[in-house]
Amino acid sequence: MKNLMNVLYIVIYLAPFAVLRYYPFRDRLRVSVKTLSMLYAALLGIQAAIFCYLSLQPFWTINLTQTYRMGFVVFYALLSFTLVKEKLSKQFYVWSLIFVFASVIMANANFIEARFFQEFARSFPHTVANLVAALQILLFFPFATKFINRWVVPAIQSTDSPIWYTVGLIPALLYSEAFMTTGSLDFDKVSSLSYLLIRYFTFWSMLLISIVLFESLKQTAENARLSENARMTEQLLAMEREHYNRLTRHIEEAKRARHDLRHHLSIIQAYLAHENKEKLKEYIDQYQLTLPLESTILWCHNYTVNVIVQYYLDLAQTAGIDVDIQLSLPKMMKIADADLCVIFGNLLENALEACQKQSASRRYITFRADQVRDNVVITVDNSYEGNILKVDDVFLSSKHEGMGIGIPSVQAVAKRYDGTACFEYTKNVFRSSVILQVPQN
Repeated sequence: MKNLMNVLYIVIYLAPFAVLRYYPFRDRLRVSVKTLSMLYAALLGIQAAIFCYLSLQPFWTINLTQTYRMGFVVFYALLSFTLVKEKLSKQFYVWSLIFVFASVIMANANFIEARFFQEFARSFPHTVANLVAALQILLFFPFATKFINRWVVPAIQSTDSPIWYTVGLIPALLYSEAFMTTGSLDFDKVSSLSYLLIRYFTFWSMLLISIVLFESLKQTAENARLSENARMTEQLLAMEREHYNRLTRHIEEAKRARHDLRHHLSIIQAYLAHENKEKLKEYIDQYQLTLPLESTILWCHNYTVNVIVQYYLDLAQTAGIDVDIQLSLPKMMKIADADLCVIFGNLLENALEACQKQSASRRYITFRADQVRDNVVITVDNSYEGNILKVDDVFLSSKHEGMGIGIPSVQAVAKRYDGTACFEYTKNVFRSSVILQVPQN
């Protein structure tokens, strides 16, 4: 019975909270969930077996139990930092938040056992604490997972702001102070109200600070996306002005050509009247050289996409970049012009900048877009040189420190249309692919 309670005490304190620790990063694990579960089961078994043996030794005390337990807490923390593909500052903050939650759960359990069942606990240690802890876990874990989904996951996915390096110290300072005053498991200390109140103060302080922090990070990320959307909208207006100016020039050139046409016809009629074919051919050849070149092409029926493509095509041709474009998009799509600008503008802008940075080899952009039933499929392949700045699955900006804005903006728009945005690269080719679900009716 005693050994069973010892084993449960170890398992209850670590296993459920380990689940919460990995839950926000479930899509960023370096190993499969099955492998992770087997690893933890083996480690917990070893830890529990060692604890059962040591707890039966005459030198063992309740304070050594706390030391033993905290040593494994540190071990599991370091293990988790290696098994999750995410910045250490974010991981540390989430780990600290879960640790504070675990501490208040176990504080309640230890307090009730020491305060009301002290004599029973001396004969059957951890029995009451295990029962109280298990009941709390069943009661509060649904709320914990909702909190993680509502606040934690959006915060860690929204931004790589340097603020994470600072806020990571907050839980460490809070809990260090609490642990120095409540770190003992001695019955006299655990049964005191001050022990419980300090743990509650630490927990609620951490929780409220986290909510404020996560809301601030969410707003920061939203502001960044809005700034990017505003930038792309301004760029679209600039593209439309350039498109309008080009059309205006073509209209003026057409007017002049129409005005001069009767003079050219008179000269052509004169050459025909004198049957001077040599002079006529020479004149027609010279006249063709004066005709304006047609530089505006209808790439697709969608006006916004056509303007964006024409704008970047002109820049690419000026830079001597080979461009292969095939578009098949309808005139009207259930996609906002601002969203089209974000997707097409960012994809083509990134491809153009990558090609412009090349110093040698062939520079090219291959661009495809098509609507197949309810799906709009967009792909952009471009050449590049150098290294792709990336940490785990996050692409870093080549213009400034930290995460880029363009790719997350494209991903956000794709998500809004229940689609996907994937970015892959090989040695010399960067591939972007976006799928949007757009009902036709």
